[in-house]
Amino acid sequence: MAESLNKYNILYCHVVEPSMVKVYEMLETPQTLLQMRKAFKRTFMVAGGYDREDGNSVVDENYADLVAYGRVFLANPDLPQRFELNSPLNKYNRSTFYLSDPVIGYTDYPFLDSNNL
Repeated sequence: MAESLNKYNILYCHVVEPSMVKVYEMLETPQTLLQMRKAFKRTFMVAGGYDREDGNSVVDENYADLVAYGRVFLANPDLPQRFELNSPLNKYNRSTFYLSDPVIGYTDYPFLDSNNL
């Protein structure tokens, strides 16, 4: 499939690793998408429970060009800064995902305290 996408000049392919072992962390990066990565010739983005170290590793190892952070980003509105400073992350609350009433969990997670910068 990934190889056939090349002929359509698709800008990027965004795929999710199928085997996330724990909610807050991965026991290991499964890298089950390597064949797809090799077949697709443009930007390749992965997601699936990556933390800072695993995300950096898959980019450094050319397993992916980009890493998407979903749940972790929801709980850390300043995630790029936290990654840059290697600061602790807020834990997300899965029970608040996709609620329409009450609307909680999307705009009420704390930013880094400026005293900790």
